[in-house]
Amino acid sequence: METGSEQRRATRHPAKLPVDLESGKGVTRDFSNSGIFFETDKSFSHGQPIEFSIVLEHLYPGRPVRLKCQGEVIRVEDKGQKVGVAATIGSYTIEDIEPEGKQ
Repeated sequence: METGSEQRRATRHPAKLPVDLESGKGVTRDFSNSGIFFETDKSFSHGQPIEFSIVLEHLYPGRPVRLKCQGEVIRVEDKGQKVGVAATIGSYTIEDIEPEGKQ
């Protein structure tokens, strides 16, 4: 095996999407079907469980959904005033978002 070779199992998709965290916010750099990398001003530790959600506005035209994920932090990078966080996506649910004013 070559030293420093790519170890990811899934294709990464670059995107800047807002991430809602339990105690803050972040912005994605990229994601795959098994993980995510985002930047935030909150601190995280390797191995820490994590819950986050992302609103996907264009998955179904005219019907945004919330992707709620649970996973584990696998890497933390100091980026000056921000922290880069790589996390697995162990499980997720998709919830419809009701348009404002409708119930």
